[in-house]
Amino acid sequence: MKLATLRDGTPDGTLLVVSRDLQRAVRADGIASTLQAALDDWERIAPQLEALYALLQAGRVDGSFIVDPAHLAAPLPRAFGWIDSSVYLNHMELA
Repeated sequence: MKLATLRDGTPDGTLLVVSRDLQRAVRADGIASTLQAALDDWERIAPQLEALYALLQAGRVDGSFIVDPAHLAAPLPRAFGWIDSSVYLNHMELA
C-alpha cells in the first residue's frame, strides 16, 4: 500500500492512497483525513486503507485521479517531534 499527502491549503493536507505504479490516487478522507490521523488509530484504519488500495489497484474505485507530484506535500507535513543536531560541534557551539 502506498500513501501520500495532497496539498489542499490546510496545514496537514489530505491523505491519499496511491496505486502501485504511482500513476493514480484516490482521497482517503472518508477513512482518515490525514496520515497523522491514520497513524494515531492504525490498527482500525489500516485494513480500511488496504481495502481502498485493493479497489484502486483493480480499477474499481470512484473518484480516482492522475497523480501530479507537484501537488503532493511531505507525507507528514507537521510531524510531532523534534530533531536534535547538537552532536555536530558547530551546532553545539550555536546552541
